[in-house]
Amino acid sequence: MPDEHPETDPRAPLRELRQHLESLARAGLDSLPVDHALDLGRKPGVPSPKAREALVAPPPRPREETPAAPTVAPRPAGLLGAGGLELPVIPPDKRAAELASLAAVVATCRKCPHLADARTQTVFGVGSTSARLMFIGEAPGADEDHQGVPFVGRAGRLLTDMITKGMGLTREEVYIANILKCRPPDNRNPEPDEAANCLPYLERQIAVIRPEFLCLLGLVAVRNLLGPTQSLGLMRSKWHDYRGIKTLATYHPSYLLRNAHMKRPAWEDLQMLMKAMGIEPPRRGSGLSDPGGGEP
Repeated sequence: MPDEHPETDPRAPLRELRQHLESLARAGLDSLPVDHALDLGRKPGVPSPKAREALVAPPPRPREETPAAPTVAPRPAGLLGAGGLELPVIPPDKRAAELASLAAVVATCRKCPHLADARTQTVFGVGSTSARLMFIGEAPGADEDHQGVPFVGRAGRLLTDMITKGMGLTREEVYIANILKCRPPDNRNPEPDEAANCLPYLERQIAVIRPEFLCLLGLVAVRNLLGPTQSLGLMRSKWHDYRGIKTLATYHPSYLLRNAHMKRPAWEDLQMLMKAMGIEPPRRGSGLSDPGGGEP
């Protein structure tokens, strides 16, 4: 039976508190300030000043997390700036491992999907990891795509003659690479976007090996490393600078195969290179056109 005197019912304060809490919950308040919870002497149904503020104020906005800055992957072959090679010097005994790691990245590269789909394999580079001289050509051909080694076809055999018969060196003493690591269809010239995609790999090869001299074979290599130029005829027979490296431009071996009369100027370029390197030219034929005009 209900109490006849509700004002003396000891359960009344608890009922009032429960009713008030339920009204606050309906208003969207999911927590109660301590001072408000203890304010039990006020008139039932009338919230304290702080409770009134909580009722009329909008619910607090959730704290917004500041998103972490995205991780920017470094260029796989970064040579940044124009003042020189910014990659720290890699000790000679660690260069082979560094280049092998880069070659593994190149082998799975799909920056140019049309080239990646058509290739047999990538053609990274070959030679000494501490070479004083680095030859840079244009792109792999069919033979290079098949073997995975640069300059192994007809043009490659002529380049080998230039190195061995002309300069008295071996292929193992120099380093040989190309602007592109994939063969373009029908051996066409690299497109600008293809060269731009692949150039960072070559830049890192140069930065790891740190050659004293670069020999650029053909206009494609010249334009991609030295920038817009005039004809190759005006670029050859003079020294250029690439990132602090003495750089010489000459004709591509494939061009020399089609234009035998240009072997003489190419031989002159090699002589200029040998003089700067302190190399005595061998007495045998040059592999191009020796001083006596003989052919190999």
